[in-house]
Amino acid sequence: MSRLLIVSRIVPGAEGRVAQIFAESDATELPSLTGVRHRSLYCLHDLCIHLMETADVDPDTLAGARNHPLYQQVNERLSAHTSPYLPTWRSPRDAIAGCFYRWDSTAAAAPHVAG
Repeated sequence: MSRLLIVSRIVPGAEGRVAQIFAESDATELPSLTGVRHRSLYCLHDLCIHLMETADVDPDTLAGARNHPLYQQVNERLSAHTSPYLPTWRSPRDAIAGCFYRWDSTAAAAPHVAG
């Protein structure tokens, strides 16, 4: 399993609409195509934090899913309410936050510095 934390900007007050777009998308086959098992959305002022837990999926499969009509549709719908955090954004990979520390109670007792 992998965790991805995606950071974007959100139009203040658009949280309900963004949640609705994801709920409708999550009711389709798209999560199974992309291996998404869990999704949580968080907001802090104009920042949108999107936590996804995914099954380990072949990178070629994920790249192909970006061309799927359902994927393109959800991104188009979200574009009215969200925008890239970084002005240099070129692909979804540019919006993924890097994990630099992780601790799990069921893991080894020592903290793990990611990297």
